Amino acid sequence: MGIAAAEEAGARDDGRADRRVAAAGGEADAFHTQQREIAVSVITADCVPLLLARRDGGHVAAVHAGWRGLADGIIPRVLAQLEAGDEWVAAIGPTICAACYEVSEVLALDFARRFPGIPAADLLPSHRHLNLRAIADYQLRKAGVTAIDHAGGCTCCARDASGNPVFRSYRRGDRNSQQHAGLYIVG
Repeated sequence: MGIAAAEEAGARDDGRADRRVAAAGGEADAFHTQQREIAVSVITADCVPLLLARRDGGHVAAVHAGWRGLADGIIPRVLAQLEAGDEWVAAIGPTICAACYEVSEVLALDFARRFPGIPAADLLPSHRHLNLRAIADYQLRKAGVTAIDHAGGCTCCARDASGNPVFRSYRRGDRNSQQHAGLYIVG
């Protein structure tokens, strides 16, 4: 099986995963495929890992959505390319929560301007704390994808029963560690 892994690549790159791309280890913010035995995956530390699948199982996608990608419309752009709507389901994986994701005043104001359809209490629940999950959810729903599963958990502050971090987090100091999530077409 080949794997095409989406990771932060500049918020402008997305593409179709085929055996050539998977074998070469192509780099993009998103990959999608209709080919069997080609897995699409997403690699994140604190950004939003998004997996998409058509309900009939014939098309899958993985999207890396950091603040740059969300601002530049990586999710709507991929959904438009896929001609996605209510025939698609989405899974948003663990990402940094708004309480842990403080941004500059300039960035906070820019996001408030870009996303007036998101209530301020959801977008910026406290001063300069950006909610990436709310932005991803908003972009999915606006494109017609309403079946959205939120895996939950903050990559920065989630702890297990022993008090150990559950996920890797760039913000917490795990500079060389990441999470992987993926899917492929069976059959």
